[in-house]
Amino acid sequence: MHSELSKDVTEHVLMGISIPPCPASLTSIMHEAKHPSTDFAKLSHLISRDAGVVAPLLKLANSPFIGLKSKVNSVFQAVSVLGAQNTLNLVQNIALRQSLGGGSQSFDKFWERSSLAATIAEKIAARFPHLSRDDAYLTALFHDCGIPVLMMKFPDYRQAVMTQCKEGKPICDVENDLFSTSHTVVGHMLTRSWMLPGHISKAILHHHDDSIFASTDESISGIVCSLVGIVHMAEHITDEHLHVRDQAEWHQFESSVLEHFEMSSQEFLELKGDMLAFLNGE
Repeated sequence: MHSELSKDVTEHVLMGISIPPCPASLTSIMHEAKHPSTDFAKLSHLISRDAGVVAPLLKLANSPFIGLKSKVNSVFQAVSVLGAQNTLNLVQNIALRQSLGGGSQSFDKFWERSSLAATIAEKIAARFPHLSRDDAYLTALFHDCGIPVLMMKFPDYRQAVMTQCKEGKPICDVENDLFSTSHTVVGHMLTRSWMLPGHISKAILHHHDDSIFASTDESISGIVCSLVGIVHMAEHITDEHLHVRDQAEWHQFESSVLEHFEMSSQEFLELKGDMLAFLNGE
């Protein structure tokens, strides 16, 4: 199991890997969106000042996965209909893409999968009253964000990692052998630097570690385990939708995840059916 990393250890592990800073415009938007008495006009103005966010925000807001009843044509309309937190989730999605090579053709499928998984994670979390839908969305959106960081640092990352993973080796073991760090460690550091809640960063650090469900480590809360479980359910459902054949990791996590949520296999099949119907626009 990964332990919490100190600043000194992190700097050594990352070996000069650049963690993209949280964009200044996003920091201002986050501050306003989380204010107890959010001013939608002010929030809209802050978003509108960043030309690189406006068009993608409207595109995402009008996508079928958001499910608005009528098309929005302005930032203020989007904020008013979606609400502050949903708007912030979409803005964070956009900022993450732009900071991590969002304009690169090679990342298109990566971001499609991450965004779909985030949407499904949010919907799954709505079934559990003790869980935050926003936390589930952000955990799923950011959970693999260390991968594009490593791809930009190491040009041979994609081919080298894919080759060994196809042989059945766990991705984090492969990454540590080749690059002396892993995408979970890098993702943990990026989300900490972007000021995401600590339990989200911790879930990202541990999301490939199925031993956390039986852990006696007091720093691993039930919320962290729930977020990891939701990420795996959301990924499995997303991969079925995208016709991804390799589901080995879901089979590794399935029993622990379902036990954690006190969910039977039949109940999960029904949940998965509902989510796939949503993704297929049914």
